[in-house]
Amino acid sequence: MPPEKDWRAPSDEAGDDALQYCDIAMGYLSRNTRYRADYTLTLRQVEQGAISADDATATLVRRWGISFHAAPSAAYDRKLIVARPDLSPASVVLVPALPGMEAVSAFDMRTLGAVRARMKIGGFLHLILADNSGDDYLWIWGSPDQPMAMMLPIGSDPFARLVSAERLCRRLNGMASGPPALRPPPFRRERLLTLLQVLDGHHAGASRREMAATLIDDDVRDFNAADWVESRERKRISRWIKEAVELRDGGYIRLLRGG
Repeated sequence: MPPEKDWRAPSDEAGDDALQYCDIAMGYLSRNTRYRADYTLTLRQVEQGAISADDATATLVRRWGISFHAAPSAAYDRKLIVARPDLSPASVVLVPALPGMEAVSAFDMRTLGAVRARMKIGGFLHLILADNSGDDYLWIWGSPDQPMAMMLPIGSDPFARLVSAERLCRRLNGMASGPPALRPPPFRRERLLTLLQVLDGHHAGASRREMAATLIDDDVRDFNAADWVESRERKRISRWIKEAVELRDGGYIRLLRGG
């Protein structure tokens, strides 16, 4: 789990130029005390040999929708994020091609390039494909040594899934994959990262006035009691805390879809 740090410093996520919505979603969940306890217990079970890292990760992903990979050798690696493919349009699902599609050639795993991680999640082989613009997430059902087809669920974030599929196609053809579909625009990115700081300050027991002074306007330190109570800064920081807590406690699922 990310180590505790001074909430006044920018969050660790802020330094990632390839930040995607799934990375931010994981940032919120990783600050959820129930998830932290669940992950820590699961990691201990993996270390004791009671369960494999992949099976443990599958359980966490079913329970929370997204999780860090529960591998003791790579604990807390922010790039080892696994999200349920039905919740995350950034995921591309490959399945065996239908009978009669003889023109489709066998899938060549060597064309995938750099693979950051390989996991067995339920019946799927899950691959995280390293990319400087934002990693790709590939789920393969069945043996990949055969003709494969992409599965694009109808009515489930089709356009974002099409962009993810196009990125994979470009990768398979040795081309630059381009930016991912679900990378937040600058304003949205800044707001979500600010709310992570608000959440860290809230967890650390910082007062609303201290958070407002640090994140909005330092002048609020000089407000008298009446001015502070009626200030826009106090009302704004209260709204931010409510929003940040909601994202931590379940709203992070919306972020997987860019919401």
